This record gives sequence, C-alpha cells and structure tokens, in this order.
Amino acid sequence: MQKFENVDILKSLKAIMQTHTEHFQSDFDIDVRILKQAAKSPNPEDKKYLWLCRPAGTWCLRERDTFIKDTREHNTFCFYAEQTRDKILAYAVELTGIEKGRVTGNLYELDYQKHYKHVKDASVAPGDTKLIYENGERTQEAGKRITGDADPNLGKFVNFEEQPKDPAALHGVLLEEKYNQHRLNCGSIKEHIETLSGKGKGKKPSLRAQLAQDKKTVNAAPKKQAAKSKNKGLEV
Repeated sequence: MQKFENVDILKSLKAIMQTHTEHFQSDFDIDVRILKQAAKSPNPEDKKYLWLCRPAGTWCLRERDTFIKDTREHNTFCFYAEQTRDKILAYAVELTGIEKGRVTGNLYELDYQKHYKHVKDASVAPGDTKLIYENGERTQEAGKRITGDADPNLGKFVNFEEQPKDPAALHGVLLEEKYNQHRLNCGSIKEHIETLSGKGKGKKPSLRAQLAQDKKTVNAAPKKQAAKSKNKGLEV
C-alpha cells in the first residue's frame, strides 16, 4: 500500500474510477460535489473521507462517520465485503485545500478486505444524534426517528450528524488512522493509475466475473442518492 501526496484529488480519483468502474460512473459526480464542499469547510472532520471504487459505482464516505457503528456510512462501507464478491479499490482521502480551483490533498491506498475487518473491529458505539437547523442545533435521543421537520425555534432542518457514545474513543481511532496512513511509503499517482489501467508494470484484472456478480447484487446495495446535504444522504 502506498500514499500519494499533494495530488489533484478529483483528477486522480476520476482517473482511478475510469480504470475500474464499468457502470454508474455518474456516481462520481456526487463524490465531486461532496469533496468540493468539504474542501471549503472549516470543520477538520470534513477533511477525511473513505472512497470506494466498484465495478458499478463509487461511494465517498466521511471517515469519522464510518467508524461509528450502525451509521449509513459504516453499513455502506461494510456491505460490499459482506454481501458481494466485487473487487473494491479503496482509498483514504485527505483534503488539504483548494489551489487555483483544484481540490488538493493526499490519497492513501487501502486493502479493502483488510480495512473492512479493521472498521468492524475498531468502530465505536453510536450515541445520540445531533440535529442541525438553519438557526442552531439540538440533540435527539439515539434510535429515535429523524423526521426532517422544521423546529419552531431553530427554523428549517438542514442536516443531522450521528454522535459517538464515547467521543474520546472515536478521537483515538481517528488519530491511529492518521498515524498509520502517514507511515505508508510515498508512491507516484501517475504510475499507480497506469498500473490500474494495465499500462504499467501490473496488469488490470478482468472485470467480467466481477460485473456478473455485481448485476446480481446491485439491487440489494445501498442506494446512492442524486443529491446530498453536506455529509449525509438525507434530502431536504
């Protein structure tokens, strides 16, 4: 596994996607919107994502949410290891800024199957849910249904964010992720993409069997929505 530092994030991910994703490449348009918005965010937790590239689509999941059990992000990340035989290309995405209109940052190559087991083992228990409105926020008891209704005092509902039961435990998990990712050897993103496309030293694996399996599972897979508000898939 390698790390690729100071790269054009969107250009690099698109090139990777084009080597591996046969169907539903339009999923990447959603990823672009998520990452562009996150790059402008002042929240440090918005700067780290886990990106999955599949034979039929992509996913861009905030790392923080993926390590909280029972969240949409956690369940989505685990689904493809538990329910399919798809070959998944996985990367941790670290956003560092916007330079001349380009979203810049670092990519960390992941072994999806190994990282799936790690996510299962390291994820923390969920706690309450933070409901975010145009004029403030409030906390809702864990497990209670999110309606998306406006609040008489806080105004229009904007978003929600699952909270960990033990924030310190989640903080420790994310620090360890950062430490392990930064220890990876530096690689060339150009050579990496050439290898994935079959033009480099390695050969691109056949997609035929993967696509046949994907057709059987695509209907059962988590559905990617056409629009997302910030980090969540709830349309408002």
